Amino acid sequence: MLQIVGKISVATTLVFFGLAAPTMAQSYNNLALTPPMGWNSWNVFHENINEKQIQQIADAMVSSGLKDAGYIYLNLDDNWMAKHRDANGKLTHDPDRFSSGMKALGDYIHSKGLKFGIYGDRGTRTCHHYNNSDQFPGSESGSNGREDLDAKTFASWGVDYLKYDNCESNPNTQEKDYTAMSKALLNSGRDIVFSICMWEYKEWMPKIANLWRTTFDIGPAWISTSWYRGVYQIIDDNNKYWQNAKPGNWNDPDMLEVGNNGLSYEEQKSQMTMWSIMAAPIMISSDVRNMSNEVKELYLNKEMIAINQDSLGVQGHRISDVDGKQVWTKPLRSGDIAVALLNNNSSTQTVECTFADLGVEGEVEVYDAWQKKNLGARTSVSAELPAHGSALLRLIIKPVPRKPFKGKAFAIPGKIEMEDFDINGVGRGNTTYNENDSEDHGATEGGSSYRPGTGVDIYKKATGYIVGYNQAGEWLEYSVKVAKTGTYTISAAVASANSTSSFKLSMDGEDITEEIAVPQASSGENNFDDYNEVEATVNLTEGEHVLRWTVTGDWMDIDYIKFCTEGQCEASSAIRQATPAAVQNITAPRLHKKGNALFVEKGGMHFDLTGHRIK
Repeated sequence: MLQIVGKISVATTLVFFGLAAPTMAQSYNNLALTPPMGWNSWNVFHENINEKQIQQIADAMVSSGLKDAGYIYLNLDDNWMAKHRDANGKLTHDPDRFSSGMKALGDYIHSKGLKFGIYGDRGTRTCHHYNNSDQFPGSESGSNGREDLDAKTFASWGVDYLKYDNCESNPNTQEKDYTAMSKALLNSGRDIVFSICMWEYKEWMPKIANLWRTTFDIGPAWISTSWYRGVYQIIDDNNKYWQNAKPGNWNDPDMLEVGNNGLSYEEQKSQMTMWSIMAAPIMISSDVRNMSNEVKELYLNKEMIAINQDSLGVQGHRISDVDGKQVWTKPLRSGDIAVALLNNNSSTQTVECTFADLGVEGEVEVYDAWQKKNLGARTSVSAELPAHGSALLRLIIKPVPRKPFKGKAFAIPGKIEMEDFDINGVGRGNTTYNENDSEDHGATEGGSSYRPGTGVDIYKKATGYIVGYNQAGEWLEYSVKVAKTGTYTISAAVASANSTSSFKLSMDGEDITEEIAVPQASSGENNFDDYNEVEATVNLTEGEHVLRWTVTGDWMDIDYIKFCTEGQCEASSAIRQATPAAVQNITAPRLHKKGNALFVEKGGMHFDLTGHRIK
């Protein structure tokens, strides 16, 4: 038995068909597990949209390579609708500009392999109709009080994405109104990404939506003196909320101004850099029928997209700002680190970053996204950036042999005590594990004295030390020596109060497990003392290696990892076969197997392992 302070917990073994259970994002509808990418009509066309134009945009998104690069949503913004509803009270298309109707337009968009997005408003009228009341007297374009009807109408048209605005509405019913549409979408019979456009963040938004605007409308300026917000002002504001982002829940700093008039080329490139590092939804809003080659190259840069779409789902944030010379970092699922350098000055400046400040020891390979080249092995980087210019880099973090913490590599088969790591790495809660981490609870609760200065939260429990408060992207490395090539069983003692915690193991930079789900505590919202053992089988090669343990999901604690060979694993009457945590919480993911296909059940719905719903 594992005895935890103040409680006795039964260690349980979880095995899923020989495959580690995948972790689904804790999103209210399991959609948008990476930031949505696509196109929106507003910044370029405003209210002046029509059917032929949108069809041409769809054609251009395919022929230009945007669709294949991941820009899959084609979203109509305001003014697609008629002023009045039809005889059944349903929203309907403007008969002159969209003569074939929304269903036909959605079918055309879908025929191109794209997804169909549309615009609505929680108030009485949409923003364009409200702001131009003389043109739209008596407009019924808003959805207030008609959420269920409108959601079902959108679903009947094949809508995949709803941007939901905030005009002519009651400021005292924001949460109520947005929740009403959120529930209506869930009950519409169709998967629809929900994007809240309320021009500010509220704590209730992640529970009911996939993304939410964090600021007022963007405009074509770096710093705006007009009614709209400039690109840098939005970057600065959006950074405040970086800890709220995760798969299925995204901070939305608004659409791109790239490709429109108003920004210099360097400012346009910097918007792409910063939207990438901030894990922001990337919505083009220019006329992609007539793109310049340099704008097209900005949109299609593969490394920029890869950093933005990284499935770890951590929003990068600013870690230093010295006289407008800024460094931003974003941990990636592979263990690499994305770094953005930004010059927020009106003149050329040299921006520097020393990797030791990021918790990276020694030399690492550096790849420059915009130059599309490897800069070689370095311990730091320095870039001369023009006014409002930027650089976007990937630090390729490969495990390297180090002196073992206790002077001798851990033997496999054998047991690894997690507090005896050689080195620790980056994650969601801070740029690295560090002693100044605001979440360094061990330092104030008697644990970190075991490893002073690391910032890793180490607690003294009845069973010994455990490593706690681990977040997505954080990792620990260990020197190990495998006695013999073969198949081993690993058992890890883990705890979490969440249904979406997970980890993986790699050796010498290569994954040896898939993501392993951590069972949710059987009771208690903040119960991290309910330990379970989870098992997986791994194939190892004789010799000395570097083992890395990486957190890939929500918060979790870990005590130890044991490696044993078949027939040599310890049996204990205190360990029982357990049902998956999903059985204890019906809202948690459940893994099923049918033939050779694996799928997840959550809330009565089925999803493939990428999070897409299976009909």
